[in-house]
Amino acid sequence: MSDDYGHQVRRLESRTGGMENELHSLRTKLGEVEDLDYELRDIRGDIRSIEDDLSTVRNDLTELDDDVRGDIRGTEQALKRLTGRVQALEAHLLAAGGAPLADLDTTDPEWKKLARTANHGWNVRSGLLPGHQREAHRLNIRHYEGAVEERDEHRDKVVEAAGILASQPRTSQQFKQAVMDFGMSRTLAESHGQRAQKLADTAQAARAALAQDDSLRQVKASLIEQGDKAERKLNWLLRGRLADAIRDRALLPMWFVTVLGPVPPAHKTQEWMDHATQVLAYRVTYGITDQAVALGAAPEEYVPRRTEWHRELAKDLRRW
Repeated sequence: MSDDYGHQVRRLESRTGGMENELHSLRTKLGEVEDLDYELRDIRGDIRSIEDDLSTVRNDLTELDDDVRGDIRGTEQALKRLTGRVQALEAHLLAAGGAPLADLDTTDPEWKKLARTANHGWNVRSGLLPGHQREAHRLNIRHYEGAVEERDEHRDKVVEAAGILASQPRTSQQFKQAVMDFGMSRTLAESHGQRAQKLADTAQAARAALAQDDSLRQVKASLIEQGDKAERKLNWLLRGRLADAIRDRALLPMWFVTVLGPVPPAHKTQEWMDHATQVLAYRVTYGITDQAVALGAAPEEYVPRRTEWHRELAKDLRRW
């Protein structure tokens, strides 16, 4: 009996020893996990530190960007002031050297008449529908016509299917197919019919608007054509006067020099001449005589062509 107890004791001792080994192994692993946890906390701390550094760098870059932009604006303003001084010195030198003065403001009565004709033609044209609006009306009409076409096509299929149903045996394959075609086509015909009905009023209004606009274009075509011809001729005359002044190295007016400079640029000369000609045309058209401001004061109230033309020219002149 004692041997049995001894054997069981040994077995328990062996199992206890094994459990102690496992416990020691678990404690070792637990220590490794705790070490890993410490390492993870260190890594997280490093990441937070890096993120803080990145945030600081971003703030520094933002401040640097603002400083650079401010420096650029300051440089541009200084450059403009320097350019103005150089242009003024050039004007004094030219005047002292006996350079002729360019007269860009005295206009022939015929030129003023051309300006009035061109302005009237523009006003007449502005009473017509612009191209994008005409296209929108055409699109509304096409949508309606497309819906009607789809409706009629499916109605024809309904009639065709009904003929087959009336003439073929119920057990035939044609009859079975016609049953499916009839139901589907009738549903589609109703759907497109409802869509066409919704689009009908819009399409009718679009047709009326286009018809009225076509009629106005026929009536006013002559006035618009006269305005276009007058504008082309006036621009040609003004461009020629400016080209003569540049060729003769004449001293250009101060209102001209302040926005376009004393001479054409080496690059984009053609574009510069076009903008200068438009400025001259604006002054002739609206009788601008201001000797300091090229376009004069902006219109106080909205006047379709003048306000839009003034805004467009002012924007273009910033490039020079």
